[in-house]
Amino acid sequence: MDTSDFVELGAGLALGGMMSRAIGNAFTNALDAHTSIKVIAVPQTRAEIQMLLDKLDVQLANGKMSEATYKTLTAKWEKRLNEISS
Repeated sequence: MDTSDFVELGAGLALGGMMSRAIGNAFTNALDAHTSIKVIAVPQTRAEIQMLLDKLDVQLANGKMSEATYKTLTAKWEKRLNEISS
């Protein structure tokens, strides 16, 4: 056994430790992301639905959604708003 065997062993151990930390960090980050997910509240009142519609307008204006998606969502929530009014 010469010194090159120890170098290879050392490199293997270092790589194993690095991989172990990377996997551990990925798990921790995924767990943090999972536990920090906020509950999405479904609008129930006229005011909440109107606020959602206003936010959709802003999203469209900022280019964060397509016009097709905007039309689909606004139609859905305007229908819901009319149902609450009735």
